[in-house]
Amino acid sequence: MNYITVSNQQQLQDCCDALAGSPFLAVDTEFLREKTYYSKLALIQVANESLTYIIDPIAIDNLDSFFELINNPAITKVLHSASQDYEIFYNLQGKLPKPIFDTQIAASLLGYGEQIGYANLVKNILDIEVDKSQTRTDWTRRPLNQKQLSYAASDVIFLAQIYPVMQDKLKQLDRTEWLADDFEQLTDNSRYQVNPRLMWKKIRSASRLPANKLSIVQELAAWREAQAIKRNIPRKRVMSDDVIVDIANQQPETVVALKEIRQINPRLSDNELQELLNCVHSGLSKPEDEWPRFARKHKPSTEESAIVDILSAIVQLKAAKNNISPAFICSKKDLIKLIGGDTESLLYQGWRKILVGDSIKRFLSGDLRLYIHDNKAILD
Repeated sequence: MNYITVSNQQQLQDCCDALAGSPFLAVDTEFLREKTYYSKLALIQVANESLTYIIDPIAIDNLDSFFELINNPAITKVLHSASQDYEIFYNLQGKLPKPIFDTQIAASLLGYGEQIGYANLVKNILDIEVDKSQTRTDWTRRPLNQKQLSYAASDVIFLAQIYPVMQDKLKQLDRTEWLADDFEQLTDNSRYQVNPRLMWKKIRSASRLPANKLSIVQELAAWREAQAIKRNIPRKRVMSDDVIVDIANQQPETVVALKEIRQINPRLSDNELQELLNCVHSGLSKPEDEWPRFARKHKPSTEESAIVDILSAIVQLKAAKNNISPAFICSKKDLIKLIGGDTESLLYQGWRKILVGDSIKRFLSGDLRLYIHDNKAILD
């Protein structure tokens, strides 16, 4: 397996110069996140059809030339399950490389199954078994051995081979433009921006609390997130979800009372504990019309459930006809929202509208019917 390692500024510039004219680049990263809030970037792998580079961002202080390369809009960036890689790129430079092609998303549209793993996709398309022995590697340790480097290189070498095959298949099926909206969503900056004021929504154990206590949870979760970002540690190392819920329930008024809460972090200083008390006070003093609330789940009626089942059958028929995973088209939750009047449903946008949405709209208006003939479901 041929690849070039890049561990200093001049080598990085040479790498970027060599890849500058590429129509596409396969890109992957290796990182570590167990002990930090932000992922620690440990390797960047990048390849075109003939060249493969492994860049060591730990050894190189300035990655500007790399970002200049992948920010080039004339180069398509090819990744598999791109969200985590793009979160890293966004945190490092405050913007995202465009355009993008995510092979995991494309695989769903080409009949390889929803959210297929990289190794399985390589096996399906290239009939190559990917070595999985290095998946638990600590990529921040140095030096990396040849087996680890070869493993990292294979992630983009095979990706660069898969991309043209997928492009050809999409052209044959006349689906080249179908994924434009899905890929555009991946490059939306807001997807990777953290809003501490919204982090309370991630605390599922708080979902049954009344809104006045949720107001306290919101303040505590925002404080925890800000602390985790400031100290670059996982949020649960600052304070666990259970402790936040306990504080909201008990509403302590003194530092002494706060310290008595089970499992509260003993490393929190008195100043930090006072800040938590301020959060409790802030949450309690908030006017009722500003209390946060979890969105109420709409429980469909018997009639609505029957309609959802019928629409699910239509989705499955269309999916089978086009060799696409039904789950990639929509979920049952999407269908419940649709019959509840969701005018912005994914089923009424882009390729989903063409494939399924228009048929559902016609069925709901009575212009299409679903029936059984010769033990087959027919939609016409």
